[in-house]
Amino acid sequence: MTVLIELKEKLKEFYGSCSGIILPIVKFLLALAVFRGINSNLGYLKMLNSMYVVLILSLICAILPLNGMVFLAMLVIIGHCFALHMVIAGLAVLVLLVLWFLYLRFVPKDAPALLLTPLAFWLHVPSAVPVAYGLAGTPLSVFSVACGIVVYYMCEMIHGKMEPLIHAAETPEITAVVQEFFNGLFRNEEMLLVLMACALTVLLVNAIRHSSADYAWQISIVAGSVAYAVIMIAGSLALDVQIALPMVLIGAAAGCLVGFVLEFFLFGADYTRTEYLEYDDDDYYYYVKAVPKFNVTKAQRRVTYIRNEKKKEPDLTDEELDALANLGHTEESGNSRDLDEIEEKEEIEEIEEINETEEIQEEEIPPLDEGDYQDVDYKNMLEDTLKDL
Repeated sequence: MTVLIELKEKLKEFYGSCSGIILPIVKFLLALAVFRGINSNLGYLKMLNSMYVVLILSLICAILPLNGMVFLAMLVIIGHCFALHMVIAGLAVLVLLVLWFLYLRFVPKDAPALLLTPLAFWLHVPSAVPVAYGLAGTPLSVFSVACGIVVYYMCEMIHGKMEPLIHAAETPEITAVVQEFFNGLFRNEEMLLVLMACALTVLLVNAIRHSSADYAWQISIVAGSVAYAVIMIAGSLALDVQIALPMVLIGAAAGCLVGFVLEFFLFGADYTRTEYLEYDDDDYYYYVKAVPKFNVTKAQRRVTYIRNEKKKEPDLTDEELDALANLGHTEESGNSRDLDEIEEKEEIEEIEEINETEEIQEEEIPPLDEGDYQDVDYKNMLEDTLKDL
């Protein structure tokens, strides 16, 4: 776990330092996947099927905001529909404009959901986007996911129903084309079932994720993936809609995996160190639950470089070397003479100090005569001392 947390921190640092390069690359790859997915499902206009055109459009999207990418994707869909039939192109424009205005009205910043939802269906992992936007988005993300689902099923319907109808007759009736288009889109029970399952998944995941329960993110991911699979299976039985059960289960598992990856990078709470705080002011009592994030302290390493560099001596001629040697010899001889003179001076000063001290001692302590200590009556002095005691 520590290794993963360190990897997470390194990725965050790398993204923070190189975000100006990473974002255009990510948008280029996303646009490339979106345009390739549209061309593989429709592909009626040969010019748009060219890889060079796809690369140019992807490069343009790399410098545009994500809403610009959505608009270009709509134009590519309309271009393919126009190559199939003019009436189908007009109907596609009508549907896409309605979805565009709904998107701009409710969720203008959820362009990734609108782009990733058709990709998730083409990759057979449809529950990945509802689970992801239930974690990272808001309840209004239902509108962006629903718009992506309608676009996907519209492309599938044009490829599966409208193309055979157009090629079946040389001049198909306009009324028949319009009726078949709207019936295939709005009476599609499978699309309605998927819309219901994805909408409930987004709302369920978002509601559980915002709760204060321990491991709320993990519970919401599992609950959302299971709810998607249960709704799809129960709805297919109730509405008599044929679905691929293995693909539904695989899609639910993939959505669960995507959710756990997002939880690790966006949340990462350590519930084992949860703290509960309680305090109050003049108006309210506050009960706070504090959950710390997983964090790893970085070891600061100091590297000391030890270099064995020898000083380069200057290149001198023989004459210069002899001159330096003579100069050093003279300096040494001069220094030795000075030291000898200093030592002689110090010895003379010490001898003079000794002589002076001896003379002073002789003057201060005069010699005693023999009569001075022979005339003293020590016996009488001792008796007088004892009487006083």
